[in-house]
Amino acid sequence: MILFPAIDLKDGKCVRLTQGDFNKSTVYNSSPIDQAKIFEDLGVEWLHCVDLDGALHGVSKNLKFIEQIANETNLKIQIGGGIRTMEKVRLLIDLGVSNLILGTAVFKDREFFDETVNLYPKSISIALDIKNNQIATQGWSEVHEIDLISFLTSLNNMKINSIICTDIERDGMKKGINHDMLLEVMKHTTIPLVASGGVSSLSDIEELKKRNYEFVKGVIVGKAIYDKNLEVQDVLKLLS
Repeated sequence: MILFPAIDLKDGKCVRLTQGDFNKSTVYNSSPIDQAKIFEDLGVEWLHCVDLDGALHGVSKNLKFIEQIANETNLKIQIGGGIRTMEKVRLLIDLGVSNLILGTAVFKDREFFDETVNLYPKSISIALDIKNNQIATQGWSEVHEIDLISFLTSLNNMKINSIICTDIERDGMKKGINHDMLLEVMKHTTIPLVASGGVSSLSDIEELKKRNYEFVKGVIVGKAIYDKNLEVQDVLKLLS
């Protein structure tokens, strides 16, 4: 199982939001590259980045920081936030990003999403962001009712890297992983899942590993690392 430590970028700084609220952000490091190097030095192989400015407005202010991380570390980067055009997809691939996360585009422009997956098989993930049992898009500022079963079933023949399952109400709250959400998604797809939102301590990771889900490939951890509620080395040791 992969540990994806999170770097959320807002105005060129590493921040964490509380329940996806852009008005409730905490700056943890003013230098994204410094934070990335800290994770690399601890033995991390993958980095989960979210371009919050891109997610909310569709326009990125943070690409130069992604490029710097790609050039100055050996980390593999997965990134989401505002990826809604093929031009943006190609730009990020050219910058050295390993995996792209599409959210809003998946639900608002299915033709673009399908084309992207066909062009870059196994390099595209889906951001499945759930808020009050609805799908959230546009930087979690809009919610939509969709038929989740039909949506997941429609993906099963596609070469998708993963579905990143985020419980927004738990994100940044350290209330534990939403296992019910993971189980519900796994009923309808065999695409690998990544758990996101709510990790509070090493015990949450221990519980995730103990359950030995067949299709869960990793876990994203942000606030619990920055608040020192768990140590990266302990997580890597547990998941190895």
